[in-house]
Formats: sequence, structure tokens, C-alpha cells
Amino acid sequence: MGNANSLFYSEPLHLVRGEDVWLYDAEGKKYLDVYNNVAHVGHSNPYVLEAITKQAKKLNTNTRYLHENIVDLAEKITKLMPGELSVCYFVCSGSEANDLALQIARTYSRKQGCLVSENAYHGNTTAVFQMSPEDCAAEIRQKWVQTLLSPKKYQQTDQAEVSYLKDLSFAMKNLDDIGVGTAAVIFDSIFSSDGIFLPPSGYLKNIYEAVRKSGGLAIADEVQSGFGRTGSYMWGFSHDGVVPDIVTLGKPMGNGYPIAAVVTTDEIAQPYNKEYGYFNTFGGNPVACAAGLAVLEVIKKDQLMNHAKSTGLYFYQELKKLAGKHELISDVRGSGLFLGVELIGPIKKEPATKKTTEIVDLLSKNGVLVGKTGPYSNVIKMRPPMTFKKEHVDRVVECLDEVLTPLSWMA
Repeated sequence: MGNANSLFYSEPLHLVRGEDVWLYDAEGKKYLDVYNNVAHVGHSNPYVLEAITKQAKKLNTNTRYLHENIVDLAEKITKLMPGELSVCYFVCSGSEANDLALQIARTYSRKQGCLVSENAYHGNTTAVFQMSPEDCAAEIRQKWVQTLLSPKKYQQTDQAEVSYLKDLSFAMKNLDDIGVGTAAVIFDSIFSSDGIFLPPSGYLKNIYEAVRKSGGLAIADEVQSGFGRTGSYMWGFSHDGVVPDIVTLGKPMGNGYPIAAVVTTDEIAQPYNKEYGYFNTFGGNPVACAAGLAVLEVIKKDQLMNHAKSTGLYFYQELKKLAGKHELISDVRGSGLFLGVELIGPIKKEPATKKTTEIVDLLSKNGVLVGKTGPYSNVIKMRPPMTFKKEHVDRVVECLDEVLTPLSWMA
């Protein structure tokens, strides 16, 4: 394996088994999964496994042929979408979904430029890597990508709306000046790599409106926030009452089986269909779609969106209590089962980047798996399976409390 492959803990985990919210290593130690939102309806969910196995025993082939699963899944997904979002393309990953979304936006708008948030991550194809400032440094980023400040920064000013619309206008003018124009703006519906937070009310609405006036499209990246994770809505963009032009789906869609999708309107899809057509060998294969259908059924029958809302609220409240006890915690934010805990050194008032890494590692050693994110990697990231219960929340909070308690963390 190449040395570029990332490892997320100082002592890499060798996992061999998963069950619901638990993961097990080769020595039999179990870990509470508070991070891996791929297993959306729980690791090794029996209903999803049965659907995958049943279809795999019957047929799995490429997508050159007709099959009812792909039609059924497209119909179910588009019925969950607002407005005229009625056309579905299936791919294998969120990266592919965002890449295809960009292609569709460019074809429709006849423009090339793209707007992203300043620390965004949207995937790792050649084009989407350029749209991911978290990984793609400014010195190697191409000029057709313009970044916008994290909306969280505007919340600190009295004239937030005026400020971000002024910055948006400047970024779009830069794209016009180099002759590419604005094809699209793409945001996570819950800003994740920028530090986990919902955008301020009206932010998406105003940005979308300005981009559309220029002839561009609005893309909502729901790869992390979709499928009910935020608790209140099936899709994160609904928090701001907007309807995007294109929606991308990924990670949790197959509960670990690779499947992702792009959803758009018939009007926007038509130019791309006429000029290029689309084929993806494995995107929307019968087994992948069986997994996707099963995930949607589990979300519905087990009322997991409502569960994410109630359990997520409890989780948030317990973390806020912990923040009152530990000065290192400067903020708790997010929605449903998508939460972030920001750590700021209480003395120097600087991002506690090193301590965040140490805390994440200590939690791992104590059997609790979380991640880290944000421009300074000082936000503990929590996206557990949607089956997470209050007893699991209590375990996380107890363990985090134990790790934070020593006075050495207060520096």
C-alpha cells in the first residue's frame, strides 16, 4: 500500500467485526463508534445484510442492463426530495457524485468556475480535489475555484449579511475576470470541514439567489448530513428552507456498500444528457441498489430521523453540561447526531490542536472512537450510527469527562 494512505489514530486500529454501534478489534476489544457515519443504520444491520445477500445470490452485474432495483431506488429517493428534484444518477462514492454534479452544472451554465467554503472537503477526483481547500493548498489550487470565508466568521459581525454578500460578489467577479464565470456554488449543508455548524439563517438562501442570478447553480453536498442525520429533516439544506439545483448523496446510502447519487431537475439534466450521456459500470448495480433500498426502509420503519432528533438533543445537552465543567471546551454545536466539540486553550485562547489530537487518541484507547475536524483540527467530530442510544451518549460523555479532568489539559 502507498505511504499516502491516511491513518487516523496514533495506534492504528485493526478491526475485524462490527455490530450496531460497536466495532471489535483482532484481540476482541470493543469500541463505541461515534464517528463512522458510513454504517448509518448500524454495523452489520441484519435487514440490510439480508437484502444484499438475497440480491447477490440472484444477480449482480454492471449497469448496461435494465433492472427494477435502480428504478425503485431512484423513485424512492426523488420522492423524498423537494421541488422538481426528480432525476437521479447513481455512482459509487461521494467524490464521484460531486464530480458529476460539477460536470452537469458546467454543461447547463456554460461556465466553469466554482465557489466553495474556505476549508471545504468534497472528495478526491482530480476536479473535486481542487474544490477541497482542506487538502488542496492555495498554491496548487486552480483559478477556477474561489473560496468564501466560513459563514461562522460572519456571525461575529453586526453586518453579517452585507459582509458575506460583498465577499461573494468579489469572488464571482474574480471568476468573471479570468473568463470562466460561476458555474456553481457547493456547500456541505452542515459545514463539516469548516468546524461543524449550521449556516446562519438565510445564508444559503441569499448565496443561492446571487449565484443563480449570475447563471450558476446551487449544489448541496449531503454526503455527510443526509438521510435524516440532522434529526429535523431528511436533508440538511432544509434547515435554511432552500431547494438546491443539484443534491449529492454518498457515505451512509448503502450502510457500507459503495453507492452514491446525484439528484437534479429534468431541466438541468437535459443539456448533459444530450451532449454526453452517462454510464457508470458499477453505479446503481443491483446489489448496491438493494442496499440503498434497505437503508431507506430501516430509516422509515425504525423512525431513525426522529430518533436522531431526540437522542441528538440529549447528546448536545450532555456535552453542554460538560462544557460548563471544562474550560477547554469553548463550544458545542451541530444538529441531531452530527455534533462538534470545539477545544480552545483557556489561557492563551488559541485552538487546542495538539490537545485535540491527544484527546482523540486517548478516547480511542478507552474504547470510544471519534474524529477531529476544522481549520485547526481542534473540533471533536461526532457522527455515530443513527441507532445510537442515550446509554451510548452517557458512555461517551463519561469517557470524555475522564480524559479532560486532569489539570494538565487546562494549559
